[in-house]
Amino acid sequence: MKIQLQHLFQDLLNDMGIDDVVVDVVMTENATNGDYTTNIAMKLANVLKRSPMDIALQVKKEVESLKLKVESKGEDLNKAKDNQNISSIATHKDILQAIDHIEVVTPGFINIFLTEASLSNSVSEVLKLKESYGTSSLKEVKTIMVEFAHPNTHKAFHIGHLRNITTGECVVRLLEATGHTIIRANYQGDVGMHIAKALYGLMNVSEFADQVESMRVKEIHEKVEFLGKAYAAGSAAFEASDEAKVAIKDINIKIYAKDESVYPLYKETRQWSLDYFEAIYKRVGTHYDRYYFEGEVYETGKKYVLEGLEKGIFEKSEGAIIFAGEKVGLHNRVFISSEGNPTYEGKDMGLGRLQFDEYHLDLVLHVLGPEQYGYTRVMFEALAQLFPDTRDKQYHLVYGWVNLKSGKMSSRSGNVVLGEWLLDEAKKEIKNILSTNRSNYTEVDQKDIAEKAAVAAVKYAFLRVSINQEIAFDLNNSVSFEGDSGPYLLYTYARCKSVLIKSQSPILNTQQGSWKLDIGDWLLNPEERLLARYIHFYPQIVADTASSFSPSILCKYLFELASAFNSFYAKHKIGESASRLQLTEAVSQILKNGLYLLGITTVEKM
Repeated sequence: MKIQLQHLFQDLLNDMGIDDVVVDVVMTENATNGDYTTNIAMKLANVLKRSPMDIALQVKKEVESLKLKVESKGEDLNKAKDNQNISSIATHKDILQAIDHIEVVTPGFINIFLTEASLSNSVSEVLKLKESYGTSSLKEVKTIMVEFAHPNTHKAFHIGHLRNITTGECVVRLLEATGHTIIRANYQGDVGMHIAKALYGLMNVSEFADQVESMRVKEIHEKVEFLGKAYAAGSAAFEASDEAKVAIKDINIKIYAKDESVYPLYKETRQWSLDYFEAIYKRVGTHYDRYYFEGEVYETGKKYVLEGLEKGIFEKSEGAIIFAGEKVGLHNRVFISSEGNPTYEGKDMGLGRLQFDEYHLDLVLHVLGPEQYGYTRVMFEALAQLFPDTRDKQYHLVYGWVNLKSGKMSSRSGNVVLGEWLLDEAKKEIKNILSTNRSNYTEVDQKDIAEKAAVAAVKYAFLRVSINQEIAFDLNNSVSFEGDSGPYLLYTYARCKSVLIKSQSPILNTQQGSWKLDIGDWLLNPEERLLARYIHFYPQIVADTASSFSPSILCKYLFELASAFNSFYAKHKIGESASRLQLTEAVSQILKNGLYLLGITTVEKM
């Protein structure tokens, strides 16, 4: 409807001889100011040399005149032409009929109020379309790769990775909802000095070397914890001892060479990490279409850089091969080290070419931290110079750091806040809350609710703020069943379902789970109109969230919807009214749809 309103006002301006002013229509925050508003009159003030209020009143008069013509012409509308106002009234028939009235307020805002019928029709659409409500198909469908998570083997999956995977999963689902073809990708570091440091700890630090054999029969969580400690020990040795530093560099060379003295242990421990990561992906509801590894693009990356050197794209500097980013307003970076090994930058040349060749992409979204912003700008430019077909087809989606009260995390020091630890802590807190609830949960129910609510708590806490904003994670707030939290939204959804089940209304076909639609008795009170208004806005909220890569927009909307429903629930008897039950079912469907886009699974009771 937002687009329809924009077209209506744009045509009105065209008939006034104005064709170079873009009309902006936005949803209003407060229902007292209408459902939509536009500031077009203020934009036109300088153009027409008139006051915004005069222009706004003229626009209002023109719209009201068109509405009268729509109402009077009836079935003949499709043949009607009116050159004095607009080229074809029939073009805007639907939106004109959906407008109840227009108000003009200082300094010139034009506020549009929708009819109750148009709002109730939105409720009807939800009940018909169910999971499809809010999805769309754009005219320009793109093939987009979203590359996210990026954990390195032999290192911890910390809460920064958890925010990364939460962000990436949400962006994937939003882009899918708007009709794009999405490839889920995960680029993981499985070679490099961090691996050599971990293997050094396993092979040369007695505390770990003595336990490798016994660790092979342990659970995967124990293996990974052991591996993380060995990495920390290897990192400490690298900093403290020149002898250890030489040994670790030698191990790194042997890994690339697949030397039998280290390669079997490397392969085994690499798989420990991958198995562990896979368990986390499953827990948070993520899967991938393609796993990329540094090891598979090592050789091709080096090859492309050397080819680029011959073409003048790269140049030699102090024994290394660099991209002279300073020449294009960036900064210089090393792509092949003086030892002849491709750096991260060099490997990314192999990765980029492989990704575009495999999937013929229109865009690659790299979900990465802010510290990589300078890096990605150089990498994108170098790849574009090597392969011009990739230019302007890569985007760095920045997500902010996650901190606890102890400050920033560092896997190098071994002081790591694990992603799994955070989920487990949230689960413990929610179990404690559920244990005080008077409902009689079975042990299976309690376990299921606690797990889903924990994931919801953590994910929502990440997504409710701007993606690039740093977070000081507050566990107590995240697990609260009151206020702006994931569990609160799950609780509201479960409340909707409870109301519907208890009503035992014949309008709900429980066997097939579909409504017998009957919205003829709709007479909206303020609370009902507010809910219907939120439901009407949902498709636009999804579109706005997806186009801006801003999950916080959807989070804010869902919280406001849930709050509005709980106020409605407290004030009105729902089970005695077919329209209120239909409204409740529509709210539950919107909550379920919206939470899915956030990567959150609902629970039927709570």
